[in-house]
Amino acid sequence: MSALTEMLRSHPQKPTTHFDAIARCIEACFECEQICVTCADACLAEEQVGMLRECIRLNLDCADLCGATGRLISRQARPEPALWRATLEACAQACRSCAEECAKHQDRHEHCRICKESCERCERACRDALQQMPSGGAESRH
Repeated sequence: MSALTEMLRSHPQKPTTHFDAIARCIEACFECEQICVTCADACLAEEQVGMLRECIRLNLDCADLCGATGRLISRQARPEPALWRATLEACAQACRSCAEECAKHQDRHEHCRICKESCERCERACRDALQQMPSGGAESRH
């Protein structure tokens, strides 16, 4: 059991019972956030940076959504189910868009391959967390 899973299990309010899926999602979000920021920075250092504008933009958008999602679902006290669902969906979509763009550049830039793979893992983790939540979101807070 990871320390994060242990922390979720020890929380006095437990809006979910799928601690492993939530922990994997939180960890994937924070890893993807850092990978995307680093990929954007690496893209900026490339000779033909103009060809990587869309990649940089999607890296930064994805990083922002991953960080926000990781922080939001870390908060277990009285979560808003609709907000959890919307945030996880938005993060999964940002990861999919970023992965698709990075895939276009992965043959020339190793950092784009690494970013694509991290985005794919994060998208899967978000979708898994969504599937394991009752009605696609956290249990009711009422």
